[in-house]
This record gives sequence, C-alpha cells and structure tokens, in this order.
Amino acid sequence: MTHAVKYHPGIPLLEQYVEGTLEADVALAVSAHIDLCPHCQQLCMDLSAEQGLMLEKTVPVAETVISDMDRMLAEIMAQPQLDGCSKNMPAQGPVQVQLKEKTFTVPRALARLVEQQTKWTQLGSIATTKLPAGDKRHVSLLYIDKDTAIPQHTHKGLEITLVLSGRIVDEQGSYGVGDILINTPDDTHTPRTLPDEDCLCLSVLSAPLQFNKGITRLLNPLQHLFY
Repeated sequence: MTHAVKYHPGIPLLEQYVEGTLEADVALAVSAHIDLCPHCQQLCMDLSAEQGLMLEKTVPVAETVISDMDRMLAEIMAQPQLDGCSKNMPAQGPVQVQLKEKTFTVPRALARLVEQQTKWTQLGSIATTKLPAGDKRHVSLLYIDKDTAIPQHTHKGLEITLVLSGRIVDEQGSYGVGDILINTPDDTHTPRTLPDEDCLCLSVLSAPLQFNKGITRLLNPLQHLFY
C-alpha cells in the first residue's frame, strides 16, 4: 500500500525553494521530499505560477518591449535542436543503494550524489554514508535496522530527516516514505524503527547530535557516525 505523506516542509520553506534562495543542502532535502510527495509537487507548481504573475506585474512596460534583435534570437532559440545535442542524452533514471543484501531506490534529486558514495560506516545495527553535498551541513544516508532505537538526543543545530524507505517513530509520531522531520535545538527525541521493518533516511545536520541520557552519553565521542 502506498504511504500517504503527512509531514511536509512549511509553505515559507517551499516558497524559498521555488525562489531558489535556500542553501544547497536544505534545498536538496526539500527537492527529494517533493520527488516523493504529489501534494508538494502541486504546491510548488502553484507557487511558481504565483511568483511568475507577481514578476510580470513588477516589470515596467518599457522593459517588456522586445527589439528586433531580441525577437530574432528568440526565434532561433525556439528552433528544434540538431541531432547529437540533448536528444541523445539519457534522462537520469532511478538509482539504487545496495546495503545488507537489500536494494533501496532513492529519489531523482539524490541520484547523482548517491552514485558517488562509496563507503558505509557501521556501528551495530546503524550505518551511514556521507554524500558529497553542501559546505555548511553534514549530508548523509542513514540506515537503521529493524527494531533499533537511536538513543535519546537533542540537537546542537538543525536536523532534517527524510524517510526514503521503511518507517521510523518517535515521541511525536510515526513517519513513512516521503515524510520530512525538521528538528531544532529545542527538540529532544528517540527515533526508532519498527520490530519488523528497517529504514533508510536522508539526514542533513548543521551540528552533531548531543546524546544526553544515562550511559548513552558515552556515545557522544562517536558523534562522527552522525556528523
């Protein structure tokens, strides 16, 4: 059964995405969510149309007059492309991730980056691989085996998690494919997988996690697994 996406980026975040003003790593997570969410695909189309109308209203009439040269160039650019150009360039298809004899299909927005990942770091039933994206934040794929909990933690910065396969739950709810979680330093949670289902997520962190409960504080020196 197809999962109905319930957790989305807020409208302000989608507006910034459409405007192209989001930082690259945050835009990556939002773009991957949109690939998995028909609702946000439609919202982005609507926002793009609205922004186009607003732009038209703000352009002075004098600037809308097209010179003969501009018109000629526009007609040239509108002609069909010659064979040997983009016609023969294959479209980016689905890309799969292999881990623990399982295959996961990732959204189109992540395809090129996932093809460049080569090494997984594993600690027990959790594994992660860093993606070559963004300069300010740590972007990675995070695999959590079934019936596994990430110890309770707070956040020193922004944490964005997008579920790509399976399901995770925490104190606030249950999250399936396409759901996006955005946590700040005000949030504390204990995400875990279900007893019969593992999970693959996209993780974007602006700072390491802070494990803060009992013996799990010993995990803090191992924060490199999550950052």
